[in-house]
Amino acid sequence: MGHDGRVSTTYRRVDASAPLLVEHAWVLRDAGGSREVLLPDGRGLVQLVVGEPGVRTDVLTGRRDEDGDGVRGLATRPVVRDQPGPATRLGLQLHPLALAALHPHDLLVDERAPLSAVLDDADVSAARTALAAGDDETAARGLVAALARRAQAPSDVTALAEVVAAVDRTRGLVAAVDLARAQGVTVSDLHRWCVRLLGVEPAAYLAAVRFAGFVREATGPGRVAPGDVVAALDWYGRTNPPPREVERTTGLAPVDLRRLVDRLDESVAPR
Repeated sequence: MGHDGRVSTTYRRVDASAPLLVEHAWVLRDAGGSREVLLPDGRGLVQLVVGEPGVRTDVLTGRRDEDGDGVRGLATRPVVRDQPGPATRLGLQLHPLALAALHPHDLLVDERAPLSAVLDDADVSAARTALAAGDDETAARGLVAALARRAQAPSDVTALAEVVAAVDRTRGLVAAVDLARAQGVTVSDLHRWCVRLLGVEPAAYLAAVRFAGFVREATGPGRVAPGDVVAALDWYGRTNPPPREVERTTGLAPVDLRRLVDRLDESVAPR
């Protein structure tokens, strides 16, 4: 119990999705007192909360902000999330290209915007009512349908969707030049697509996916406790891999990886 990330929660996946927009939906009912690490997996999130909002802390910068209703873009670094009190959260995991189709004021890299940036108030209100009543399917499917009505796919989306799929298949362990070659374009073309449609250059996107994939391989599915991340990265560091291999495998340079472990250990997982 407490802040080890393993407390009383109920998680369920909901069958609600839309191609290149929403990959899946989930509902989490949390009694409070939980702590987890949110991994930068190259996806954004639409979140609706009934109850007490959580708190997000950027491990490297120390920045804290509320984690309530909102839409978040692609994250480039891990964040610790605390849930102090009871809440029910509905999350729609977005496809990496979703925000380019939904057109919020920007692509929200490492940032959050209000739900009004991508949803109408009436749709949010209906979903909140359904979620509070325990009707998870109606809440999730209603929001997915509302997003689909707002979406307008930009040009180049098909080619970059194939790139995203290749990155997922390889856990990010692929070079940008190989991704570009597979599409018959230059690395400059790929860079331009990524910046315009994902909000980050290819190297940053690949690094985020690599880090999340590395941690997931060590910790398995489900919520990720801070101590588990520290243990996995400590173990990897003790194998003394070459610097180039560290970055290729985890997405972080050795000095950044060590700094992440130290900050995570000191701030949220003291041993």
